[in-house]
Amino acid sequence: MGTSKSFSDTRHAMMPNWGDLSSSITSSCDSSSLSVEKKNRILKNYVAVIGGSKKGGRGGSKIGGRSGIKTAKKIGGFFGSFTSAGNNIREALEGTGLDNLQDKSVSDVINHLIEYCSGSASTIDEIAAKEATRKLLEELISDANDIDDIGVILTDKFEIETSQDIIIKYFGYYIYEHLDKWFYEKLIKDKNQLDCNNLFRQIKDFIFESLRDVQRTYSLQKLDWGSDEADRLIKNMQEDILTVFE
Repeated sequence: MGTSKSFSDTRHAMMPNWGDLSSSITSSCDSSSLSVEKKNRILKNYVAVIGGSKKGGRGGSKIGGRSGIKTAKKIGGFFGSFTSAGNNIREALEGTGLDNLQDKSVSDVINHLIEYCSGSASTIDEIAAKEATRKLLEELISDANDIDDIGVILTDKFEIETSQDIIIKYFGYYIYEHLDKWFYEKLIKDKNQLDCNNLFRQIKDFIFESLRDVQRTYSLQKLDWGSDEADRLIKNMQEDILTVFE
């Protein structure tokens, strides 16, 4: 958790409701178990800071949301190419520009896909989007032994989950990474690491528990991920997710 580019270089004066979010985070950083009310308040304040579910969810905020949309479409496109290729992981990876697969490790694949999906990152929003990509891919495929095993793992995954489930999970990490990048490093200095880890673990668990309530209403099969329709659906999904916390 935490990076060198965090709390200090964020232009908080331009953020609506920043004081409420900062207060709700800081006052909750201790060794206690947070009440549902406190966790709700933190996430509600987060949504307010990025301009609300509609503005933030549809890419209208300069603070958060835009990089998530861009990355989620790339993630969806990769998994879409995997399933449309009959779960041929090598064909899907070659479609992203990864060649010489015989020489590539699972870590090489993960690092390539992070760059493919998220690209360079300089702003907090871009960094949060990129780190969320890393967390998602590590959760999904880091236990694979080799490239072919990645294909087996993803095939098994898509038997029990849809692309929409995966993208919702991505947005969960994306929300979490914003809070981490904004607050973790400063709280480590002002409080202590044990209390910070306790707080952020509870925030993360609450985010993913809450995302179970998001309606799975969008069919992403056979979607052209470069189309306006894909853009609209991803924005709808992010808005729906933020509405859960608003």
